[in-house]
Amino acid sequence: MVSPPRMPKLNSDAVLAHFSALSSAVEVEIVIQDYPPISGFSMEPLLLARIAREVPRARTIKLEDPPTPFKTSRILAQCGGIEVSVLGGLGGVFLLEELLAGASGVMTGFAYPEMLVDVVQLFKSGQVDEAADAFYRYVPLMRFEFQEGLGMSIRKEVLRRRGVLAEATIRPPGTMMGGSDRAALDLLLRWMRDKQRVSWT
Repeated sequence: MVSPPRMPKLNSDAVLAHFSALSSAVEVEIVIQDYPPISGFSMEPLLLARIAREVPRARTIKLEDPPTPFKTSRILAQCGGIEVSVLGGLGGVFLLEELLAGASGVMTGFAYPEMLVDVVQLFKSGQVDEAADAFYRYVPLMRFEFQEGLGMSIRKEVLRRRGVLAEATIRPPGTMMGGSDRAALDLLLRWMRDKQRVSWT
């Protein structure tokens, strides 16, 4: 998985050349990571489609530049009929909408990965309403976990409570949850258990 290079005055032609050179140097498929906060460069749907058309090894895109459902449909519409896989990221918060727009699936972290698998499988089997039911029950937790700077601490704490991790400590410079964060998580999990009948084991 590779992002555009960090360089001054980066443009679409340079990004295309980067992925073309990479394709010539390796013998594996390439996942293009479209995440401007890390790469410093926002790839438009036209550019991503152009890369997919001209660099056959680079036909999988991890899309993390919102609005991802909108961008997914624009990329696929411009690919000229070639098979391209778009994968969502961003904590999975737009997974269902991305699938509706033509995404192949998701490549992300979440404290309940089984739900992500269920949603994709249900959707691909044509059970769209069931996929929506499975997805929307967990959206409150996905939203809470998606907090910038605190999300990993929240995810690890939920995984600890599920019995997956022995402890939820994270390495510096990561931020640990505070007392009010834990109280909010307690309230959220209690609400999800009581109202949504979500089990955490």
